[in-house]
Amino acid sequence: MEGFTINTGVCGSIIKENKEEILETLKTMNLDNVDYIELRVDTIKNVTSTMVHDIIIEIQNYTDKPIILTNRTEDEGGYFKGSDDERIKILCDNAPLVEYTDIEYMTKPELRNQVIDAANKTIISYHNFDKTPEKQYLKNIINEASDIGVIPKIAVKPHTLEDTYIILQLMMEHDNLVAISMDKLGTYTRIIGPIMGSPITYASIEETSAPGQLDTKQTTQIIKKLKS
Repeated sequence: MEGFTINTGVCGSIIKENKEEILETLKTMNLDNVDYIELRVDTIKNVTSTMVHDIIIEIQNYTDKPIILTNRTEDEGGYFKGSDDERIKILCDNAPLVEYTDIEYMTKPELRNQVIDAANKTIISYHNFDKTPEKQYLKNIINEASDIGVIPKIAVKPHTLEDTYIILQLMMEHDNLVAISMDKLGTYTRIIGPIMGSPITYASIEETSAPGQLDTKQTTQIIKKLKS
């Protein structure tokens, strides 16, 4: 598409319960289809900081693809069942090892700041699986997330097509924003994101990590066609 420069990186999310499954997924996936690997710590059973450290080192020994470290809360679609202090400790202990660390905007500021201080770069994420809040509410989150982190990310549930338009408007108004309208209704926003300058688009490797997510092969093919 003449006139567009698309530099969006495709991130493949690994959703597995133990180190062996994570490494097996890594070795069987097509790494040519991804620019980033998201390690979803919250899906690992009985996870500890030491366990995450070992997995990160194993991944880095296998590939030089940059890692996004995520330990998602249950309130925002994740599976971590421990305390917030435990969740933050795992992130802080391992953030220096990876390219990006994802920390939820709604995390208590004192805990959120611990992760920001420990990380090389941060993604400040906000998820709403119930609705699409009003545009100004989301703009306020994006502005604050931009001030405290490197990449702001919002993912919200649409109930109408008009809800998805809010996401398009926000992408037009904010550079360096990852913005997603979830579910089948909002799937097209994952395709529009690269055109609008989104730095990262998330895709599934096997299991989807979010409603309406495409897989890495589909996502990479779409971006290649947009670039041509």
